[in-house]
Amino acid sequence: MGDSSVFRKRFIRWLEDNRGFIILVFCLPASFLFDTCLQLRNWFRRTFLSAPEKHDERVRDIQRRIRRWNDQPKDKRKPMCTSRPNWLSLSTTFFQKDQCEKIPVDLYNILDLDEERQVVRVEPMVSVGDITRYLIPRGYTLAVTLEIADATCGGLGLGVGMTTYSHRVGFYQEAVESWDVLLGDGSLVHATKDNEHSDLYHALPWSHGSLGLLVAMELKIIPVKPYLKLTYIPVHGEKAYCDMMRDLSGALDKTAKLPDYLEATVFSKEEAVVMVGNFTDVTDPKEKAKINHLASWYKPWFYKHVETFLQKGEDYEYIPLREYLLRHNRAIFWVVESMIPFGNNPLFRLLFGWLLPPKPAFLKFTTTPGVRAMTFAKQVFQDIVLPMTVLEKSVDRAEELFDTYPILIYPCRIYDHGPAMGQLRPPRQDQMCPGANYGMFYDLGVYGVPGPVKRRERYDPVHAMRSMEKFIREAGGYSFLYADIFMTREEFEEMFDLTLYEKVRKKYHAEGAFPHLYDKVKPEVDVFAIGKQCAEEFEK
Repeated sequence: MGDSSVFRKRFIRWLEDNRGFIILVFCLPASFLFDTCLQLRNWFRRTFLSAPEKHDERVRDIQRRIRRWNDQPKDKRKPMCTSRPNWLSLSTTFFQKDQCEKIPVDLYNILDLDEERQVVRVEPMVSVGDITRYLIPRGYTLAVTLEIADATCGGLGLGVGMTTYSHRVGFYQEAVESWDVLLGDGSLVHATKDNEHSDLYHALPWSHGSLGLLVAMELKIIPVKPYLKLTYIPVHGEKAYCDMMRDLSGALDKTAKLPDYLEATVFSKEEAVVMVGNFTDVTDPKEKAKINHLASWYKPWFYKHVETFLQKGEDYEYIPLREYLLRHNRAIFWVVESMIPFGNNPLFRLLFGWLLPPKPAFLKFTTTPGVRAMTFAKQVFQDIVLPMTVLEKSVDRAEELFDTYPILIYPCRIYDHGPAMGQLRPPRQDQMCPGANYGMFYDLGVYGVPGPVKRRERYDPVHAMRSMEKFIREAGGYSFLYADIFMTREEFEEMFDLTLYEKVRKKYHAEGAFPHLYDKVKPEVDVFAIGKQCAEEFEK
């Protein structure tokens, strides 16, 4: 028994030491073939099966399935969920769909573009890649999107989404004009913020498919120009870059002139690069020389490119808009570096960069319980929403608990819609922008391998994450629920306001028909047992 344990530890250590080579030889080619098959399937669907005019017919087919579920004896019914495989989701968790009645929701069409109202109507499975490919040539983009092409419009709506435009408009949910939802009894409801279903409208964001099956949504769009002028501002000193983010985002002045896009990448506690972007045309031949097609496979990963400005000093360049919106796609922010440490090497990029990124769907598809436990224990993937008032404290806390850089900062408004108007509570008075109906928050993105793991020191993921969650609750912030949470049910309800959510579950026939939100998003593994096992194995 002892020999097998020693061998297992040595084998795992060997895999860790050689993970880049293993991923290059085995994972990337397999991921590329996997993605090629998916792309061919998607092309076939768009080319031969795309039929926006059949939307109503397809919705009626889903309704029939729900009504058949209702016809079963109550003791035979299992909660419903979509039949979309877990591995196609960007969530780090694996919800146990085998314990549910799986309902196909194969809705992938862009239904209508209303330029007068500046909204686009889409089905829920339309991806960020699809919608940007459709809108940008027409002079528009979504008011709020995500930097990963595989994310879906419906997933972002029922979960959460934000981008570097969110300091102007807020979360993805603020850009939703209407929802079309099938309820647990099979009825179709059209919910807007001011019709008779406004309670459902406000409860759907952050509900993760636990209130009904989404079949269509209207999203706000904004007019754009072909390029973004992106200015890189290196800042030294934690207080300096935190103050700059508060000033540029208008956190303390609702009349401040705001850039179109705003973000910061923190490379150490005392060093960051603040990026300010504005829509523009590029017609001057001299200025065209500053166009950077950063999505090209041979180009440096975006965050590595950003880091160079710490030495080069402030400068600007022009980026084609779609390439900017998907700028983090190739390196999945900076997660790929932990998989392939030499992945940003110029020779690697030139020869193999076209294979990147390894598809999240492929990584999830090939995840075994052992791999799931190991990645949970030795990596961190967290997006955390916090008020601007604790920006410095949150960077300090993240360094103390995880000791991994870079860290991402995206400012975002959270509006005061009144009490019990969704899962997010109104901002506290000291978090509000003076004279405005919103407070300025931000997403703190912490991704990668914690410092203690890199140094092969003792690391307790449960202690680290529960400490961070306690900090988040006390600060009046929120954890993004695509990632593993470590909260008890009571702690979860302390962070999120489920008052309206529970009322809506009863009113709209979700109880018994769909899993509860907490059950939907909690990890499918015993996080406490795995954390304890990791600590014990280190001490052996």
